[in-house]
Amino acid sequence: DITDDLPFDIPDSWEWIRLKTFTFLNGGYAFKSEKFSTAGIRVIRISDFDESGLKQKDIKRYPYSKDLEQYKINNDDILMCMTGGTVGKSVLIKEMQEDSYINQRVALIRAFLTNIKFIDCIIKSPYLSNIVKSSKTSTNDNISMKTIEDFFIPLPPLAEQQRIVEKIESMEPYLAQYDKIEKQLTKLESEIKDKLKKSILQYAIQGKLVKQDPNDEPASVLLERIKAEKEQLIKEGKIKQDKNESFIYKGDDKNYYENLPENWIVLPLKHVVFNHGQKVPIKTFSYIDIGSIDNIQQKLNSNENIITADKAPSRARKIVCYGDILYSTVRPYLHNMCIVDKEFSCEPIASTGFAVFSTYKFMYNKYLFYYLLSPQFDAYANNNENSKGVTYPAINDDRLYKALICFPNIEEQIKIVNKIEKLINCIK
Repeated sequence: DITDDLPFDIPDSWEWIRLKTFTFLNGGYAFKSEKFSTAGIRVIRISDFDESGLKQKDIKRYPYSKDLEQYKINNDDILMCMTGGTVGKSVLIKEMQEDSYINQRVALIRAFLTNIKFIDCIIKSPYLSNIVKSSKTSTNDNISMKTIEDFFIPLPPLAEQQRIVEKIESMEPYLAQYDKIEKQLTKLESEIKDKLKKSILQYAIQGKLVKQDPNDEPASVLLERIKAEKEQLIKEGKIKQDKNESFIYKGDDKNYYENLPENWIVLPLKHVVFNHGQKVPIKTFSYIDIGSIDNIQQKLNSNENIITADKAPSRARKIVCYGDILYSTVRPYLHNMCIVDKEFSCEPIASTGFAVFSTYKFMYNKYLFYYLLSPQFDAYANNNENSKGVTYPAINDDRLYKALICFPNIEEQIKIVNKIEKLINCIK
């Protein structure tokens, strides 16, 4: 089968040939899932494929009948997934331990007069993988039997197929060693990046990330500004007065505030944030729960979870505004947190599993956000005394709001955030 548009050049002794020309190909049988049991023949489904071959857990079985013989798997058959997240994944059956049959959307490839190991190498090659990727439908991750039948295979003479297989097999121990080292390096790289990020955040909240300006207003002046802002908001009825309010200065705990700049303030979290309270939804709303947050990027997902008021979960209560920080109090070590940085199609309501923080003018929300991600705050939030529970440890509001926050004036906070983001972007 020769065309004018061959994928790449091959030696003169090789031939381009369609897979269907030298193989028996078959798609699987549509076994009825309601008849699956723990006895009978084994059914190989697309979910049975993994990195090591075929899974040995969650095996499905089915009553045998002679009509199923055409779907039986032999040793040296190649199986390929035709749909789902494993589409295009294949496995060479070296030794089948029991009678097994292919389910629908699993293709069987049985080659004639060729070295099956060579064909397996071709099918697993980037060349065929790219064909699979380009052949998937736009709406589903599917490939058809016709696509598989028409795979264009570069086929050398049988003796050369054997030599190629032997060469590949002789290299496999080295490839396995390389794969192991590569995985170790990838893990090490990830760990180094994580440690660098933590170091950057820790330096930031200790006043060591940007150069200190001796002309900055001292802590006493910053404290008076904070008091004045809060008193004004109390007068306007935007926040309630805390009769037990007191301010904590650096120096009360030498270990905690060691080498903190003179012009910085230390206050409990409850004095640097407020919230908008709770409400029972009375109309359709956009629900924010743990699943709404990408805890790797610390961002809200693009998709909204729109819910009508009559179907509102009992935990859908917390009022959310643009610029607020959402902090999951359940398993805080997972960092399910973000800044609300987008507009919603309808009113957003957050789960009571979150603490919702709005910041005063003296506190830059991004600075506080990075502070909550810092090793210092992490250690506090996940301390056994603060985060209670075994399976789902959680920190309660009382403990959370007692956490101490170290910060300078708003101008320096902005400088620190800019430096944090610049450095973090460099290590991505």
